[in-house]
Amino acid sequence: MKDRKPAFRTSETAYAVDRDGLIVAWNRSAVQTFGYAESEALGQRCWELLSGRDVFGNQLCCEGCPVRITAFENEPINNFQVDLLTAELKRIRFTISTLMLFNEPGKEVFIHLCRPEPDATKVTTNHPVADIEPSTLTARETEVLTLLHQGTTVEDIATTLNISVFTVRNHTQHILIKLNVHSRFEAVALGGKLALI
Repeated sequence: MKDRKPAFRTSETAYAVDRDGLIVAWNRSAVQTFGYAESEALGQRCWELLSGRDVFGNQLCCEGCPVRITAFENEPINNFQVDLLTAELKRIRFTISTLMLFNEPGKEVFIHLCRPEPDATKVTTNHPVADIEPSTLTARETEVLTLLHQGTTVEDIATTLNISVFTVRNHTQHILIKLNVHSRFEAVALGGKLALI
């Protein structure tokens, strides 16, 4: 039987991730709310795309997300609030309800239903875009950012630029710091907005 992505219909903004945090379903409301087309969201790591932070600004979404791990251990999850990043680099606060869908073993999905808070229209930008100059990045960092934008892996960037994987990671870290972002996906999005790539 051919693998297919999970499908679900709800008027709520919703997306689903697999055990590894890869987005496997992204509904129409998520497209409108977050500004990412389904094709842009599917296959992305949820924490890199949405960069969730708690109400105090601490990183909540991450590779070792305790919420996702708890859900896949078949434990109940209470509703929680999180600020998620849109394609416009704005943060919106949501109350998240979750649902585990246990299909066949290894094919479980973790669904997030995202309800914007009443004052969610008061979005804040995550980056002082006006303060970032195109000359912020070195020529090499710009090359690395451009290759990240093209979807090139760290290993392939190292080969293309004839540098070590360690050096690519260092350049990537410098890019994140200089652009005041927390993930490669955010760096690519902001780089495009600033015409750095």
